[in-house]
Amino acid sequence: MKTIAVIHYLPLEYYPPATNFLRFIADNLKPHQRVYAFSTFNVKGRHPFEDPRILVTRFPFPIHTNLPYWRLFKYALFNIGTLISLLRRQPDVLIYYESYSAWPAYWYMRLRRKQTKLFIHYHEYFPPEWYANGMRTVKNYYEKEKSFLWKQAVWISHTNGERLSLFKEDHPFINEKKLQVMPNYPPKRWQQYRKKINENSYSQTIKTIYVGSLSLSNTYIKEYCEWVMLQKGKVTFTIYSYNLHDSTVHYLNSLESEYIHFVNEGVEYEQLPLLLPNFHVGLILYRGITANHRFNAPNKLFEYLACGLDVWYPLEMEGMKPYQSTETNPKILELDFKKLDDHILIKQYRNTEGGELKNIYYCENIYENLANTIND
Repeated sequence: MKTIAVIHYLPLEYYPPATNFLRFIADNLKPHQRVYAFSTFNVKGRHPFEDPRILVTRFPFPIHTNLPYWRLFKYALFNIGTLISLLRRQPDVLIYYESYSAWPAYWYMRLRRKQTKLFIHYHEYFPPEWYANGMRTVKNYYEKEKSFLWKQAVWISHTNGERLSLFKEDHPFINEKKLQVMPNYPPKRWQQYRKKINENSYSQTIKTIYVGSLSLSNTYIKEYCEWVMLQKGKVTFTIYSYNLHDSTVHYLNSLESEYIHFVNEGVEYEQLPLLLPNFHVGLILYRGITANHRFNAPNKLFEYLACGLDVWYPLEMEGMKPYQSTETNPKILELDFKKLDDHILIKQYRNTEGGELKNIYYCENIYENLANTIND
């Protein structure tokens, strides 16, 4: 494997698939090789990503309370500092995540493109109008991608086929051979924590959990909390979230329900395989208002499955439909969160008939393909 540089402008700790990938690459390096990563310091109290095999260079992250000129300085510091480091180290392989990270990659490839393989991955799908109406800096980076970077790349990936199809429709001029799907799966080591299928299925209480970002406007958090309270102990709900609006925090803190437990500091990613097996059902609550959410099969789906939980998701999420499975254990159920049916839902959960859903959703199975392309 060759010397690799990874540019991830947004703090690495917010994106476990990126840290999983870095560890996978480091696991496959020869002793004299190194992985270099460039990112920003996280400002939400997450435990910093560290790996002695990876040299991570971090820069200050602009926050909305910074004065405009100070935010601009931080953007410039990341871009110029990363570019200088790239020119010094001259990696054989350059990988960047999202348009936010494109500026250093653009100038490095302009100066050394004949010697470097370029790989691009997108955690999220954003249509052209999002760029047109968004930040001027990101719009500028997007134009650099269209005019130059996508032509130079040997690999451009999205997290699922639906998002990749939308991306392809938006940009039909991209060579299809470059387009790849790279889902957000957890690592194989999680399987040692996987609980027995539907363990305690007939217990009096169904323990449900949600892990991730929350919003009253973009998720069904309010509807589900109201439904849980109506169950009067037949269902409990635990929420781990550190990325949510003040209005959502206020709502959850105001519930004062013995059946709902809100942990507003969230949970570290490495603790999830220890935490999740204590529950029966993992929830996905996006309303599917944006295409990014509607055509999404989020990390949470595969993390819940890896730990043996059933999964309940809203019917608006088109990206989840290929995974729906009602005749296996664990189950993946599509629900109308605007009208949850108490009897059918609880009965469906307690139904243990059906074979075991074999979990093949581990990141190593996906990253092997990328590693082979890097080494070609």
